[in-house]
Amino acid sequence: MRLPGSRVRLFRKYVVVLLVLVGGVLMASSLVELYFSYRETQRAIVRVERAKAVAAAAGIEQLLKDIEQQVRETTRTASDDPDASQVGQGRLGFRQGLGAAMAEQRELDFLRVLRNVPAVSELRHLDLAGKEQLRISRLDPDVVGSQEDFSRSPKFLEAGAGKAYWSPAYLKNEAEPYVTLAVPVGKYAVEVTTAEVSLGPIIKLVTQIDVGPGGYAYVVDSRNHLVAHPDSRMLREFRDLSGLSQVKSARADRSGATEAATVVADGLGGGRMLVANAPIGPIGWLVFVERPAADAYAPLRAPITRSAGPRGTAGPIHHLTPNADALARLAVTTSG
Repeated sequence: MRLPGSRVRLFRKYVVVLLVLVGGVLMASSLVELYFSYRETQRAIVRVERAKAVAAAAGIEQLLKDIEQQVRETTRTASDDPDASQVGQGRLGFRQGLGAAMAEQRELDFLRVLRNVPAVSELRHLDLAGKEQLRISRLDPDVVGSQEDFSRSPKFLEAGAGKAYWSPAYLKNEAEPYVTLAVPVGKYAVEVTTAEVSLGPIIKLVTQIDVGPGGYAYVVDSRNHLVAHPDSRMLREFRDLSGLSQVKSARADRSGATEAATVVADGLGGGRMLVANAPIGPIGWLVFVERPAADAYAPLRAPITRSAGPRGTAGPIHHLTPNADALARLAVTTSG
């Protein structure tokens, strides 16, 4: 018996509507799954980049702490000895003799630091008035009792107040970045020891950070000058990076006491980069890790590709729809 065409068309419409509804549910479910997969992958990528920045900052901070500790070990003075604080004519001679012995010991301690800490190129001892009493240098002649006045310099004022002082970076011989470290000397009467510190070890550490193809790390000081980068040519330019959006964002995060954001911005070397940052201790420096955004976010394309492929949502709908006529005819035949 020949089936009426109208009944076939009617059931075919029912089947198509049913398939569209089922396909819609599958599509919505797949889109929700795709969204959450996308977000989780994105968060994982950001966590990895932040972890690299935090690890780099921790390594640099530890290196600076080690240098500071070595310099602090030279800072005992005659005033630290309780017997030296006693009054009387006899004690005066004792203090003078002790002071001479301590001066000799300080010179030996300075030489030990220069031998054990290659990053330190010069050490100075400033007395209570900020006058230089001893200078030991790796490159220049040693000087004793120059009386050069540093009483108004930030390094003497900060360290004289009992705090360690790290200066902004500066170029020495227009080639290599340095900083000055100053630490207080003595428990009862504060004198100051200063050290000129090369940033060479920090540059080496930054160069060794594995950021991935096309990526790199770099460091800016408290004034946002570039002080460490794998490319030595960029270091000699001593660039002020205050205008970069990633630097502005990082400084805003620091002042607002919020978690540092990972941003996509124009990179230091050009191109769109995924940029993460982390602070370096209390000295106001920042380390940045930059990686090409397209490369960093490449894993995000995998879920989208799978969803659009033959096993995704579009695939089942595509295979089900051509069979609507057959299903409709089968339904009509059964009902008849």
